[in-house]
Amino acid sequence: MSFSRSRSIASSSLRHLFTATSSASSSTPKPTHHLITLIRSPIGLTTDSRRTLESLGLYRLRQAVLHPFGETTAGRILRVKELVHVSNVTKEEGEVLARRKRSEGSGVEISGRVYGGGKGSVVEEGRI
Repeated sequence: MSFSRSRSIASSSLRHLFTATSSASSSTPKPTHHLITLIRSPIGLTTDSRRTLESLGLYRLRQAVLHPFGETTAGRILRVKELVHVSNVTKEEGEVLARRKRSEGSGVEISGRVYGGGKGSVVEEGRI
């Protein structure tokens, strides 16, 4: 009996602390989504782990996807928590961060040329 009473007192004080901090930081938007990035390969793991990653939409290393908060998403993240990095972000931040970017100095330059066709043939943009 006394244990449940002390627990309810503790939870009410925590609730008060949470509401006090949330009202002070109301200017910043609250995170609503998980930004999930695959950082370790599922090679050698069970098919359940691979299927969980597929259900999250993760197929390549360093690929990032955005999922809204929810019980299903949280359960999937817990199943592969050793393979992924998770950040709590707003939807707008997540969409910007989830786009695949090339790092500066990666050695890839976009020249505007399209290579393909026969051996040694080069087709410039605008010409066919």
